[in-house]
Amino acid sequence: MKLKKIALVIGMVLITAFVLMMIGDKIKSNVIKEQQLQENYSTWLAQNCKCLERNIIFCQTGFTLKNEVCINESAKTYTSVLLSCSEYNCSGEIKSWNNETNKWEDNK
Repeated sequence: MKLKKIALVIGMVLITAFVLMMIGDKIKSNVIKEQQLQENYSTWLAQNCKCLERNIIFCQTGFTLKNEVCINESAKTYTSVLLSCSEYNCSGEIKSWNNETNKWEDNK
């Protein structure tokens, strides 16, 4: 009787772990998909709209942003930050980057 209860508890733990793992994978894939959509949309904006403002700070590949300077720890080098467009005019519609949501939004 005791062995059956232990086996039941272990089985429930394994099932719960499996379900949580599946949910985590689904959430991760949705986040990756959302990032890809935002990157594609950013490319579309750059190709089809006029940049009005440059306030998105980023670094070249291999560098990380620290105190408004881009640093490459392994090469022990640093460089200035790069600025990307944060607001576009798309035929009269203004699209602005929201740093809190990390998404493009209509500026109303």
